[in-house]
Amino acid sequence: MKVVVTGATGHAGRQIVQQCIDSPRITKVLVVTRKAVSGEVESHPKVEVVMLQDFSHYTEAVMGRLEGAEACLCEISALSPSSADGTGIRVLRAIGSRAEQLKSEKGLHRKVAVDLPLAAATAFRARLADKVPERCRFRFVFCSRQAVERSRGPLLLMSERRRCVGEVERGLSRVADDAHGDGFETYILRPASFGPWEGEGPAPPASVSRRLVGGLQGGIGAVEVARAMVHVACNGWKERIIEKEALVSISQG
Repeated sequence: MKVVVTGATGHAGRQIVQQCIDSPRITKVLVVTRKAVSGEVESHPKVEVVMLQDFSHYTEAVMGRLEGAEACLCEISALSPSSADGTGIRVLRAIGSRAEQLKSEKGLHRKVAVDLPLAAATAFRARLADKVPERCRFRFVFCSRQAVERSRGPLLLMSERRRCVGEVERGLSRVADDAHGDGFETYILRPASFGPWEGEGPAPPASVSRRLVGGLQGGIGAVEVARAMVHVACNGWKERIIEKEALVSISQG
């Protein structure tokens, strides 16, 4: 089975790539990235690195290299206020900037958190879904967050980031619904937040908002999330929205 991974250079994305490599079901991992991955990953026989500078537009050349893929595992770290997006877009930690600047960059944040995942899902539905084996469906597996607003009413914990999470979830659901059963389905995983950065050393200090939301929602480790994403990419799941409790169960096999 051939899969696409986007956001592969973030802390969770690296775990996703590793779990794909470790899976006997997956024979090829197409890592779509704007910046270099580690030499260990790039040189692995299962891995093919596909460079893409503009994640809002998947060129003919790029789509040709992705042909034959049966799933995409998408993790956009821009949804977390302390990390840089795996596409290399300097949204949250540009040189000399502070994460708080995100509040004044709503348009740019929305582009990364909403527009880019929707661009990927739309392109893959149009160009890859009809090429999967008969009686199979292309699975778009997206790592979201649990505490979101799905209506357009006010939030208890108001933030642009949380509104964007709700918007991208609704958008991905529409992309799948518009396929009308034509070989494409979306799965939205809600781990709430990532726990320890396995293999990354000590986790960075949590922001006030992260401590508050984390205390209310809880989270699971990046390795568990990655295992669950790989399982869903290979096998699907009975529900489109997969909450933290189910993710823990899935990751444990």
